Amino acid sequence: MKRRFCAAALLTAAVLCIGMPAPVSADTREVLVTNTEELLAALADAKAGDEIILREGTYENDKWTGKWAAFFAEASGTEAAPIILRSEDPEHPATVCGVDQSNKVALSIKGDWWRIENLRVGEAQKGIVLDQSCCSVISGCEVFNTGSEGIHLRDDSAHCLVENCIVHDTGTVTPKYGEGIYIGSAIGTEGYGFECHYNTIRRCDISRVAAECVDIKEFTCGTVVEDCTFDGSCISGENGANSFIEIKGNDCIIRRNTGRRNGCEQQLYGFDLYCPTPEWGQNAKIYENTLYLDDASVNSVAGWKCAAQVFRNTVDPPECAIGSNGNRIMDVQGITLPGDADENGLCNAEDILTLQSRIHGKTDGHISPENADLNGDGVTDVFDLALLKRQILSETSQDPVYAVSFRKEDAGKWRACNGLGSHTVTFTVQAEPGAELKLGWGVWDPAIENIDTGKNGKWTQFSFDPLTVPENGIVQVSARLPEDATSLALEVWTYQNSTGKLDEDSVVLRSVTAQ
Repeated sequence: MKRRFCAAALLTAAVLCIGMPAPVSADTREVLVTNTEELLAALADAKAGDEIILREGTYENDKWTGKWAAFFAEASGTEAAPIILRSEDPEHPATVCGVDQSNKVALSIKGDWWRIENLRVGEAQKGIVLDQSCCSVISGCEVFNTGSEGIHLRDDSAHCLVENCIVHDTGTVTPKYGEGIYIGSAIGTEGYGFECHYNTIRRCDISRVAAECVDIKEFTCGTVVEDCTFDGSCISGENGANSFIEIKGNDCIIRRNTGRRNGCEQQLYGFDLYCPTPEWGQNAKIYENTLYLDDASVNSVAGWKCAAQVFRNTVDPPECAIGSNGNRIMDVQGITLPGDADENGLCNAEDILTLQSRIHGKTDGHISPENADLNGDGVTDVFDLALLKRQILSETSQDPVYAVSFRKEDAGKWRACNGLGSHTVTFTVQAEPGAELKLGWGVWDPAIENIDTGKNGKWTQFSFDPLTVPENGIVQVSARLPEDATSLALEVWTYQNSTGKLDEDSVVLRSVTAQ
């Protein structure tokens, strides 16, 4: 089933995602619950505007309600009147549970505009499941002791927020399905919608999970995972569970998270991009994360046929590389984009918040003075903020220019990072003024048939036109890369002046940019 979202719903979802509460109607009904029977009745009778308040205690049900759940509701709230389900005292939360970690969902909600707050949920096969839910919030909950996943946003649940939750001890019965938080459904799953778009997971602590801390499935778009902490010590390696986050959806943002591998030999990657079906697992942005990976052989980020940009991450040991086995992951050193104050390759409302905070004297978070200085006066101030708001409203943002990593392989030869396919790449080279210089470049394109081997994948070389180095000693050459190109190299083919051949090792590659 495809879900439709009105503009008001999307705007309010965006407000939720920056931490501001949606308006609540004054016409609400408080329902105080003290035992299992009262909770079952309150959920069955839930209406928009209800506030279901659970007194401290354990609410346990061994019978099925709804669709395979211990506790179930299928009502919807509204933007002005969400349905709230919460503990009476957050310091002494109520516990909602099944009785068997191999059976049932502890709490299943089917409907829009719910707020589930400050509950303990567990002792079931799954903890909290949202189905066909738009603009719902799970906040301050502890989810624990589940046979498979802890929290699941499923069946076209979109624009939801999971924040300040503690998820632990998942996959106690079925390790390969023991994700902490699970977004969407896997290819081949029947009976559920796949369009679980634009969900946010924020400030969650996820530990002792048998599968990934967060699993973002194919056919989902725009998932944000930020400011979370991950413990990899119990990751099982079963069913490909070998990273803090597996990214199969498109346009995901993974930022400011902290992950500790804690010696888990089954964890092979920090973040893993995977493409189970064409066109998915693409365009992730992974930045400002801190990863403690114990072993230099562990990849900080890995992917196969998955495009992503990776930048400003801190990795220990620093030798942990971005996986290079045919991936399309771009190792970004800097981003030039007027208005992109937080320098993440996007120009949007978050940049307004970043610039506004800096103007007010707050120093938290990364800011690019160059990108934020829209009027070019060398100062970031309210004039730049006004121009930025106008630019975003008029949708006049340019395409970003990425400065990317490269390494010297030999005298006059360099290799750039992967992930540059379909981009126009510019090499800036320094050489002796007046010298004659001819440069060549080559790419590995896995889509081209190699007649010599009978397999796909071929290294192809091209040449730039010969040129004379100008007086400033700086040369720029550009090339448009094939869409499927992965590895890219630049090489000095000829370097000489009027007296003869020059040392190729004296040519310096200053920068590589991609647009």
